[in-house]
Amino acid sequence: MKLHEKEYIVTFNSTHHALAFEKYAKEYDIKITIMPVPRSIAASCGLAVKFAHDFFQSIEKLIKEKNLNYDGIYRVDVKDGKKDYVRI
Repeated sequence: MKLHEKEYIVTFNSTHHALAFEKYAKEYDIKITIMPVPRSIAASCGLAVKFAHDFFQSIEKLIKEKNLNYDGIYRVDVKDGKKDYVRI
């Protein structure tokens, strides 16, 4: 991802849900990155998925079509070098 691209993350209630999400994203050619959940976000699972704005609609479609379980979707805002996670 380019530095100026808007990024998003998806959090999950379990590792199983995160890994299922990763599997389907790969099948749909959606570029994601598995990462630890940021400390400022409370989540049951320690894994999150990061993706670029270009894939936002594809992610929404994937969640609906496969009825994927997730905890939340967050927009990553960067201000003065500090990341803020805004639940959307």
